[in-house]
Amino acid sequence: AKACGCRRNSVFSARHTCPLDWPKTKAELRMRATASIALLLANSASAFNVQGFFGKTVQPRAATQAASAKWSPRVASDPLKMSLATPASPTTSAGSTDALEEYVQKHGGNRPIRKVLIANNGMAATKSILSMRKWAYFELGDENAVQFVAMATPEDLKANAEFIKLADAYVEVPAGKNSNNYANVDIIVDVAKEYNVDAVWPGWGHASENPKLPTALTELGIKFIGPTAPVMSVLGDKIAANILAQTANVPSIPWSGSWGNEGDDGPLQANLQEDGTIPLDIFNKAMVTNVEEAVDAAKRIGFPVMLKASEGGGGKGIRMNDNEEELRANFPQVEAEVPGSPMFMMQLCTGARHLEVQIVGDEHGNAVAINGRDCSTQRRFQKIFEEGPPTIAKPDTFLEMQRAAQRLTQQIGYIGAGTVEYLYKAETDEFFFLELNPRLQVEHPVTEGLSLVNLPATQLQVAMGIPLNRIPDIRRFYGRKDAEEGDGPIDFMTEAYKEIDTHVIAARITAENPDEGFKPTSGTIERVNFQSTSNVWGYFSVGANGGIHEFADSQFGHLFAKGSTREQARKALVLALKEIEVRGDIRTTVDYLVQLLETEAFKENTIDTSWLDGIIREKSVSTELDPHVTVAAAAIYRAYAQVQAGEANMVEALGMGQLGMGALKSLNNFPIEIAYKDIKYNFQVQRTSADVYTFTINGGSFEAKVRESPDGSLLVEYDGMTSKIVGFEEPLGLRVIIDGTTCLLPNIFDPSELRTDVTGKVVRYLQDDGAQVEAGTPFVEVEAMKMIMPLKATESGAIKHELSAGSIIATGDLLASLALKDPSKVKKIEAFDGKFDIVPATPEFFVADPVTALENVIDGYERLSELRPLEELVQGLMKKCSSADEAANTVATLLQRFCAVESVFAGKVQDDVNQALVKDKKDALAEVVGLNMAHSQFTNRQNAILFLLRQFASLSIAQFAERPMTDELSAALTTLESLEGKEYGSLKIEASSLIREASVEPFSSRKEALRETLSNADDVAQLARGTTISSGVDLLSSFFTDSDSKIAQKSIETFVRRVYRAHNVLNMEVTEVDGVYTANFEFNLGGMEEPGPLRKGVMVVAKDEADAVAKFPSIVDSFSAKIGANTYDSPVNVIHVAYGNPAIIGTDAEASTIATAEAMVAKEKAKLESMGIRAVHIIAPQPEMDPRYFSLTSCDDYREDPLRRDMRPTFYHLLELNRLLDNYDVQRMNSVARNTQVYLGVEKSNTGRGPAPQSVFLRALSHSADLTTPSGSTRVLLTALDELDRAVLDERVTATTSTRIFLNLLSEVETSTDEALETFRSILGQLQSRYATRLLRLKVDEIEVKIRVKGADGSLTPLRLIASSMSGKWLKADAYLEFPDPVTGVTSQFCPLGEAGEDDAK
Repeated sequence: AKACGCRRNSVFSARHTCPLDWPKTKAELRMRATASIALLLANSASAFNVQGFFGKTVQPRAATQAASAKWSPRVASDPLKMSLATPASPTTSAGSTDALEEYVQKHGGNRPIRKVLIANNGMAATKSILSMRKWAYFELGDENAVQFVAMATPEDLKANAEFIKLADAYVEVPAGKNSNNYANVDIIVDVAKEYNVDAVWPGWGHASENPKLPTALTELGIKFIGPTAPVMSVLGDKIAANILAQTANVPSIPWSGSWGNEGDDGPLQANLQEDGTIPLDIFNKAMVTNVEEAVDAAKRIGFPVMLKASEGGGGKGIRMNDNEEELRANFPQVEAEVPGSPMFMMQLCTGARHLEVQIVGDEHGNAVAINGRDCSTQRRFQKIFEEGPPTIAKPDTFLEMQRAAQRLTQQIGYIGAGTVEYLYKAETDEFFFLELNPRLQVEHPVTEGLSLVNLPATQLQVAMGIPLNRIPDIRRFYGRKDAEEGDGPIDFMTEAYKEIDTHVIAARITAENPDEGFKPTSGTIERVNFQSTSNVWGYFSVGANGGIHEFADSQFGHLFAKGSTREQARKALVLALKEIEVRGDIRTTVDYLVQLLETEAFKENTIDTSWLDGIIREKSVSTELDPHVTVAAAAIYRAYAQVQAGEANMVEALGMGQLGMGALKSLNNFPIEIAYKDIKYNFQVQRTSADVYTFTINGGSFEAKVRESPDGSLLVEYDGMTSKIVGFEEPLGLRVIIDGTTCLLPNIFDPSELRTDVTGKVVRYLQDDGAQVEAGTPFVEVEAMKMIMPLKATESGAIKHELSAGSIIATGDLLASLALKDPSKVKKIEAFDGKFDIVPATPEFFVADPVTALENVIDGYERLSELRPLEELVQGLMKKCSSADEAANTVATLLQRFCAVESVFAGKVQDDVNQALVKDKKDALAEVVGLNMAHSQFTNRQNAILFLLRQFASLSIAQFAERPMTDELSAALTTLESLEGKEYGSLKIEASSLIREASVEPFSSRKEALRETLSNADDVAQLARGTTISSGVDLLSSFFTDSDSKIAQKSIETFVRRVYRAHNVLNMEVTEVDGVYTANFEFNLGGMEEPGPLRKGVMVVAKDEADAVAKFPSIVDSFSAKIGANTYDSPVNVIHVAYGNPAIIGTDAEASTIATAEAMVAKEKAKLESMGIRAVHIIAPQPEMDPRYFSLTSCDDYREDPLRRDMRPTFYHLLELNRLLDNYDVQRMNSVARNTQVYLGVEKSNTGRGPAPQSVFLRALSHSADLTTPSGSTRVLLTALDELDRAVLDERVTATTSTRIFLNLLSEVETSTDEALETFRSILGQLQSRYATRLLRLKVDEIEVKIRVKGADGSLTPLRLIASSMSGKWLKADAYLEFPDPVTGVTSQFCPLGEAGEDDAK
């Protein structure tokens, strides 16, 4: 890039080409490559310090803005005062001076130009320096042979304009509009004089067409690189140019100079004066000086008409008018855009193409036409695309257009580069003179790409007096082989230049918003990313950290694409535009240009000058994205920005010693509101990993994976695509750039406020203060980027001006207020209530790996319970493992991850922990935030660990047929169990349970031992009553379908007798028919003086669930035939259905199993009721695990009772749970012992203002006969207290919760009731003295023991022993005789023993 001088800023691609570099021959390629390397090496050592270069000290281009020269107030004696020291002599090398002088002399010139003032900025200044430096190096071998000084306003300095860095030095000139600086002839002349420049290059726009500039410079002996003042006066003015064209009989369209000629009232004729100018009276006849003259001229010409400022250009000072109303409105706008310029009118030539010819004239009378351009793609007469050659015109016709342009310029002695513009009607093959621009135009690189003529360098050489036929580029263009050395003549009027075999299309990159009528925008530019290729070149007037200010031209870049055909050039340009990235505060037209290039009309070249305005009017092309894509991108940006800002603020706060962690709540779960197109979208955002966000709206969710690039952009994956998103929060709202397409999501403003969306200046208000303004009508005109534009009111009402004309405004400023005409009609923002399009039909997850998903949960991120249930994640974890040990170690890793966080906080005050962490990690405070974030999500993390621990054993058995316990898992469980704090209670219970279960004898060993016991048992009834079977009752279910039928039958009978041990089993018969075992038995309630009704039960072992469903109707019918109809008021009979084949019934299968059972039973409900079936019990064996129990009771309409789940069928009755349910809302808690259940009860009858009192109830069964001994009672009590210790660790248990113990001793006690009470008191006293501290800590305020006293005569007396603190005395012991209902078995009366007296029943 540096080699050709085309680009020096590192923000641009290192690989670089320009139109003049496009390859021609291999030899030239090699030559240029060698030269480029040489220049690159030379530049590495070149000094850019130009101290004293201009004869006084100036700012070198490497100087900082702070050191820039300052403009002082102008005074008559010193019009240009710079705060700089007196200069030394210039430091130009002798070698370069000799080379320049030699070149000029060799090529017939008369003046070397070594120092050039660039009297322009932006694109013009940038391109001129790039091109002339390139010429200097390739022709003279020294890029610094010509030095450049730039003028720079404070706005350009602040914007980090590219041309300032390219120049050798700059001079700061006044700020503001161009009349203060670049268009101010006095300032330009003063700078040129003070700094001893040889020439001034005016560029385009600003003062480039002001004849006063060349006049003043010529008087000082400074060369103006352009035409002479008289010629500029004639041709540079559009009015004069048209008069001159008419005089030369060049076809012209009707305009305000088409009449008024003296004598015939025909087209005005230019009778030139001696100074080469047109007489003022003739000139004035073509002008329109006020609105009324404009209206009269328009009526004579015929609408539609063009109102144009003679000194305008680039889309400024020109308006199309379809009618008189538009003309009257546009007239003051044109006046304001080009102040002081004469104005004229032309008929709008519809259906025409805008073609132009590039001409260059020299001071020797030569004029060359260097082909031309087609600039028909225009918006409001501002060019958008330029291309060449103009293929729409017939070759002969375009050749005549070139010859006419040459004759016109030759006749008046035109010197320098210029453009003759025509309107061309393809249908009739006619062309009409439009204007002649006496300057270079911004699109000139199109011509450079076609001809390989360096036009700024050609201007420079012409200014040095070199004839056109001696300029090497021109000679090459005409095919001269002696281009470098030749001096032969060329007849430009008759000779043809080389055939052009290339097509070039250019696109202007402007800071405009195509979605808002191409409003100009201004602001900072962070970067411009563009990769030049061999067939696409571009240059930009801004660089990294630059900007576009409100006084600058909106164009800041230009791309040029070439191809052998127009279509190839078009495609190359499309690809280049798609890859360009401009990031900053501005909007650009890049995406819009791509869509224009892809239209059929452009592809087929059927456009005209009104084509683009029609597209804009009809809105047939738009850069707007799908609204939901825009909203999603905005939500993603804001969510990411909120998290980043939150984390940064917390790190900053920790650094300042502020330890509060309240802001953590908004890091992982928070709402985001996006308003777009009058619709408000309310998202709930959940961060599920460090870089994954889930957005939920109206019940639908989608995920987005967000990664921040080094350049600050966000690479976002969502909805099956990857997008690059950049966002900016601005005064008017959020501006988000999605893959290069910019969208503004406005803030919700007060409808009574009228604010500006541009930066610039208020020109005038269009209504009086207090007047009425209607919605959609303009209320103010503002000037922005040299354009006058109206702003429209958004609502109707009485207007109040908030500023005055001339006020400087910035985006978001309040211009006016409205007293709303009808507030009820104001447009309202509606909440979105539909389906968001980005939401996928089925959930998709970036974190598909279940282990990683669980790690994210444990790290404190959110888990979407409805989308990713824990059971799904845990099952996925198990399936991922290839062995039981691998699964155990994976679980261990997750547990250690949890403990790594919690061990930091366990048992400590959080602020103390954070204080220590900040001290220890002062250079890594983000880690402190991460630890606190994880800890703050304790409940979610605990639930995940609990579920993992509870499901691990069953899933491991189901998948690997074993329950593993590796050293890693054992260590992790031990660490978990050691965490201090009540909040870890549930986790500690589960951890201890797994550790304890791991110490139990393997299932296979226990099963074999039980098989042997069953095999050797002669008396099954005795076996069921003994202690041998205590630990194997549930294990019996694994033998229900044993291959040994005797073992199967014994296991079934033993199971039934053991479960009904507290009852009197009167008889039992186990039969086997077709492989189906059935146990029929009769029983009554035990421990009662009156045995009550005879009850009947049946247990049937089906193969599996499906078999049970199929057989259940026959089971009911068969049992009904045995028992007949129920004759009692309450149901008394029971049915048991066992599944023979073991199957894991985890959390996921549980609901299905219950639903199947309920449906099965519901079909037989009527029969079951008539049979007096109290409950249907389902026994579902599991491999190497305890069976699952489900009870469907008549009192619940044969629905499964969750409170009885996983209880043996008689437990509910024996534990007297109905007593709890009458008075408490009960929640089941985890317990270790199979015969023990623990419940948390909250009183139902609470009438206080505070929370209802709660108690923990431990209820257990015991078959031990030694409970009445001190050792036996101690063992049972300690077991109960151990269970309570674990229970009170549950986070649901409050500090004031009391505990109560109930024990039902199923063994009969041979003693008297009085002796039983005394024994109870004695044992209780011993326990109180030994374990008082523990009893008080656990708040045990009641111990209740139910026994059956067997008298000498064999009678059984139910007795209840109670130690209660309710009377005020701690655990006072009493005894009560019980009188249960013989049918229900529920105690209906109690009679106290001892002090209360036996007759005082209650």
